[in-house]
Amino acid sequence: MNVLNFDAKQCERMRRHLDAYLSNELLVETTSEVMRHLETCEACTRELDALTRVRDALRRAIVTLAPPEHFRLSIERRLRKLQSGFLGPFPRLKIVAALAAIGIVLGGVATQQWIRVRRGRQMVARVLSLGVSDHILCTVKGHNYPEIASPPERLRQKLGPEYAGLLQVVQQKLPGFEILEAHICSLPGSARKYVHFVARGRGTILSVILTRNDGEQLPSGTAFRSGASGRVVLYEAHLDGMNAAGFQAKAYWGFVVSDLSRDTTMLIAAELAPPLKAALDEGTASEPQAVLDTIPLAVPPASCRRWAGWKAAIRPSTTG
Repeated sequence: MNVLNFDAKQCERMRRHLDAYLSNELLVETTSEVMRHLETCEACTRELDALTRVRDALRRAIVTLAPPEHFRLSIERRLRKLQSGFLGPFPRLKIVAALAAIGIVLGGVATQQWIRVRRGRQMVARVLSLGVSDHILCTVKGHNYPEIASPPERLRQKLGPEYAGLLQVVQQKLPGFEILEAHICSLPGSARKYVHFVARGRGTILSVILTRNDGEQLPSGTAFRSGASGRVVLYEAHLDGMNAAGFQAKAYWGFVVSDLSRDTTMLIAAELAPPLKAALDEGTASEPQAVLDTIPLAVPPASCRRWAGWKAAIRPSTTG
């Protein structure tokens, strides 16, 4: 069992050996020393685990990544040259040189693939952090919802004609939850606005958030997504103690954010994502005109008064 090791100099020296240790390139004595250190140092063990995951990812990328056509043709030409000159002097050295060149190119391709995957995952986390921060600031810290649910007519009015039709979708696909609030939120000093549904159920408060993506698209590869519902790709992240599941429509990102378990949050998102995406993509998020005609238009949609930053004081809510 690993225990904490506070010898910083020893850890620094051991970590310089970890790459060679993974490649089995150390002397027997040094290998034994590293192994003894790992048995008692949790931090260096985590560092070794991280290096192992990176190495495994690079190896998988080499296996699964198809080389470009020009690279294949170049290798074929080199092999033909080697075959024709096999009876000449030092053919083994030629083969070794060719294999070394192949390894360098494949290593470069794998590194580029790893960088692309890393950047894609960072983008997913950045996008989902929007939904998490909106939920925390407006719902958890701002408490911008009533204790008694607002009437549906009031909620549709707050959403406005562009998004009023989404209320029914959220109500139908959140069984066991009560829609307490629905409104358009905005950040002071920011042009970004988002549609915010606040629901109560299963002992917690849950947010369904929709925000325009301004043409930015989430990566669609299997390395980035966490699941799918029909044809809708789902993404997930655990940030600031919250689980977030996200999806993408043509012009919007959608988020389900709560402190429920990851699996529960993903299941809820799997129910909500397809109908919400269809409504947003097909332009059916608006309320039918016959219903809108029955709603008084004297009160404009309200906006949450929000924090300008994480360290600012919370201002009183004006969404009630």
